[in-house]
Amino acid sequence: MASTTAESFDGAWIVQKVKDVDLEKFEDLRFDFADGTLYGSSPCRSFTTNFGPDTQNLMFTPFEIGGGLCDEETMIAERDFMQQLGLVNRMELQDDGLLVMYNFDQPLLWAEPLAE
Repeated sequence: MASTTAESFDGAWIVQKVKDVDLEKFEDLRFDFADGTLYGSSPCRSFTTNFGPDTQNLMFTPFEIGGGLCDEETMIAERDFMQQLGLVNRMELQDDGLLVMYNFDQPLLWAEPLAE
Protein backbone atom coordinates (compact mmCIF):
# COMPACT_ATOMS: atom_id res chain seq x y z
CA MET A 1 0.00 0.00 0.00
CA ALA A 2 1.67 3.21 -1.15
CA SER A 3 1.31 6.32 0.98
CA THR A 4 1.12 9.59 -0.86
CA THR A 5 1.47 12.23 1.85
CA ALA A 6 4.45 13.19 3.98
CA GLU A 7 2.30 13.01 7.12
CA SER A 8 1.84 9.27 6.58
CA PHE A 9 5.44 8.79 7.73
CA ASP A 10 5.40 11.07 10.80
CA GLY A 11 6.95 9.41 13.83
CA ALA A 12 10.08 7.51 14.77
CA TRP A 13 11.59 4.64 12.75
CA ILE A 14 14.47 2.23 13.29
CA VAL A 15 16.45 1.30 10.17
CA GLN A 16 16.66 -2.46 9.71
CA LYS A 17 18.58 -2.75 6.46
CA VAL A 18 20.32 -0.56 3.88
CA LYS A 19 21.38 -1.85 0.47
CA ASP A 20 25.15 -2.40 0.29
CA VAL A 21 25.79 -1.01 3.81
CA ASP A 22 26.98 -3.05 6.78
CA LEU A 23 24.94 -1.78 9.72
CA GLU A 24 26.93 -3.74 12.31
CA LYS A 25 28.54 -0.52 13.67
CA PHE A 26 25.14 1.17 13.95
CA GLU A 27 23.40 0.34 17.24
CA ASP A 28 20.10 2.09 16.56
CA LEU A 29 19.98 4.00 13.32
CA ARG A 30 16.91 6.14 13.88
CA PHE A 31 14.78 8.44 11.73
CA ASP A 32 12.11 10.84 12.90
CA PHE A 33 9.70 12.27 10.35
CA ALA A 34 7.73 15.39 11.26
CA ASP A 35 5.87 17.79 8.96
CA GLY A 36 7.91 17.07 5.83
CA THR A 37 11.27 17.01 7.63
CA LEU A 38 13.47 13.97 8.16
CA TYR A 39 15.64 14.03 11.28
CA GLY A 40 18.17 11.29 11.78
CA SER A 41 21.03 10.14 13.91
CA SER A 42 23.82 7.81 12.99
CA PRO A 43 26.79 6.65 15.07
CA CYS A 44 28.86 9.76 14.39
CA ARG A 45 26.60 12.59 13.28
CA SER A 46 23.04 13.80 13.04
CA PHE A 47 21.29 15.00 9.91
CA THR A 48 18.20 16.89 8.81
CA THR A 49 16.57 17.29 5.40
CA ASN A 50 13.21 18.39 4.02
CA PHE A 51 10.97 16.55 1.57
CA GLY A 52 7.37 16.26 0.39
CA PRO A 53 4.54 16.67 0.11
CA ASP A 54 4.76 14.09 -2.71
CA THR A 55 6.45 10.90 -1.45
CA GLN A 56 6.47 9.26 -4.89
CA ASN A 57 8.80 11.85 -6.42
CA LEU A 58 11.10 13.29 -3.78
CA MET A 59 14.66 14.22 -3.03
CA PHE A 60 16.34 14.10 0.40
CA THR A 61 18.93 16.74 -0.36
CA PRO A 62 20.46 19.04 0.70
CA PHE A 63 21.30 17.52 4.07
CA GLU A 64 22.26 19.56 7.10
CA ILE A 65 24.81 17.41 8.89
CA GLY A 66 25.92 17.86 12.50
CA GLY A 67 29.50 17.38 13.63
CA GLY A 68 31.08 14.31 15.10
CA LEU A 69 33.81 11.83 14.39
CA CYS A 70 34.14 8.09 14.82
CA ASP A 71 36.68 5.48 13.88
CA GLU A 72 37.46 5.20 10.18
CA GLU A 73 35.43 2.02 9.57
CA THR A 74 32.30 3.53 11.14
CA MET A 75 32.76 6.80 9.23
CA ILE A 76 32.96 4.83 5.95
CA ALA A 77 29.76 2.92 6.77
CA GLU A 78 28.05 6.20 7.69
CA ARG A 79 29.18 7.79 4.40
CA ASP A 80 27.83 4.79 2.45
CA PHE A 81 24.52 5.06 4.34
CA MET A 82 24.22 8.79 3.57
CA GLN A 83 24.97 8.13 -0.11
CA GLN A 84 22.17 5.54 -0.30
CA LEU A 85 19.78 7.90 1.47
CA GLY A 86 20.66 10.61 -1.04
CA LEU A 87 19.52 8.30 -3.86
CA VAL A 88 16.01 7.84 -2.42
CA ASN A 89 13.33 9.29 -4.68
CA ARG A 90 10.21 7.62 -3.31
CA MET A 91 8.91 5.96 -0.14
CA GLU A 92 6.03 3.71 0.70
CA LEU A 93 4.52 1.90 3.63
CA GLN A 94 3.90 -1.80 3.17
CA ASP A 95 0.78 -3.47 4.55
CA ASP A 96 2.81 -4.80 7.51
CA GLY A 97 3.82 -1.22 8.45
CA LEU A 98 7.39 -1.50 7.17
CA LEU A 99 8.79 1.63 5.53
CA VAL A 100 10.64 1.00 2.27
CA MET A 101 12.66 3.71 0.52
CA TYR A 102 13.42 3.32 -3.18
CA ASN A 103 15.49 4.69 -6.00
CA PHE A 104 12.89 4.22 -8.73
CA ASP A 105 12.09 0.48 -8.50
CA GLN A 106 15.23 -0.48 -6.52
CA PRO A 107 14.61 -0.82 -2.75
CA LEU A 108 17.43 0.86 -0.80
CA LEU A 109 16.35 1.05 2.82
CA TRP A 110 13.94 -0.74 5.16
CA ALA A 111 12.76 0.63 8.52
CA GLU A 112 10.16 -0.31 11.10
CA PRO A 113 8.23 1.98 13.43
CA LEU A 114 9.84 2.52 16.81
CA ALA A 115 7.84 0.63 19.41
CA GLU A 116 6.52 2.98 22.06
